Amino acid sequence: MTDGPLAHLRVLDLSRMLPGAYCTGLLSDLGADVLRVEQPGSGDAMRFIPGVNAAYHRGKRSLTLDVKHADAPGVLRRLIDHVDVVVESGLPRPLAAAGITYSDLARTRPELVWCSITGFGPDSPYAARGGHDITFLGYSGLLALMAGDTVPPTPDFVLSVPIGALVAVVGILSAVAARDRTGHGRFVDTAIVDAATWVLGEAVARVADGQPAGWGQAANRRAYRTSDGRLITLAAAEPRTWKALCDALERPDLEARFATPADGQDALAEDLAALFASRPAADWVARLADAGAAVGPVCTVEDLLTDAHVVSRGSIVELDDAGTRALRSPVRLRGVDGTEPSFEPGPPPELGEHTDGALAAAGFTVDEITALHRAGAV
Repeated sequence: MTDGPLAHLRVLDLSRMLPGAYCTGLLSDLGADVLRVEQPGSGDAMRFIPGVNAAYHRGKRSLTLDVKHADAPGVLRRLIDHVDVVVESGLPRPLAAAGITYSDLARTRPELVWCSITGFGPDSPYAARGGHDITFLGYSGLLALMAGDTVPPTPDFVLSVPIGALVAVVGILSAVAARDRTGHGRFVDTAIVDAATWVLGEAVARVADGQPAGWGQAANRRAYRTSDGRLITLAAAEPRTWKALCDALERPDLEARFATPADGQDALAEDLAALFASRPAADWVARLADAGAAVGPVCTVEDLLTDAHVVSRGSIVELDDAGTRALRSPVRLRGVDGTEPSFEPGPPPELGEHTDGALAAAGFTVDEITALHRAGAV
């Protein structure tokens, strides 16, 4: 990897599961040196989930350490002395009991930035409650708004977790910026539920003002089925875009129906559904999208592999000679001439691939490293 914008940052990743993986994955994509701590012999639970390892662990280094081993706290203290940022998502009890916490370590490393990603945050009355993505979606209010008046479906992807991870990255970079100015790090407290609820800022303000939370089911802002069974989205939610739609459809009679009252939305939606069902999705997109009508395809993940936008933006990268592919970081940094420097990450590491090198860089001698292997600590 070439010199990325965060190449000066050394990150120790003590997290487990997706919240930390998303967070340190984005940091790694931007050039940070991320050292993952994994269980000897097995790695973390996500290493063997198809796609996850390549998607979120590419470009990182791997060190194996049994965090329950008596030698683990001493090893981690020495590793932490050589990093800028620690990321954890629910610190294992043996480590917390041994003083591997921000409050303990910041006494001797005041410049340390420590990011904790949890479901609810340490001071929440729900702090001890567990959960997964759908749990946090439920608490956040997002799931209720997505469901409307129906029983919400279980999403086939995670949503609150990457939102939480993005907020964690912003918090880390903010703390690093403050440290560079003041010399003091921070504890970055990231609660996934807080991050997911933040998305609903407009809805919360509306409800606080006595208004409905959602935008309602308008006929000019929904998905429609086309003749080939595909779906297209319509978002002609302003007079300008609605007129552009009517003009492109050569249906001036529809223009006056933009102001259709709520009780007439279903009838308008039925008319639009019948219209869009008359032609294939690609035809409608080609005819309407470039006319300013705010119409687009509902892409499947399979579609993304060959989509013109994805291909032209280079959004999918190959990580190795075997053709392992993954999504590129969405953060694009261009120079004044418009060119984009290359700092693409490499493939995900083999389990424990960097253990000895990382320990040596932290000041461990060959004899000490050998002893840790013999003791089963690493």
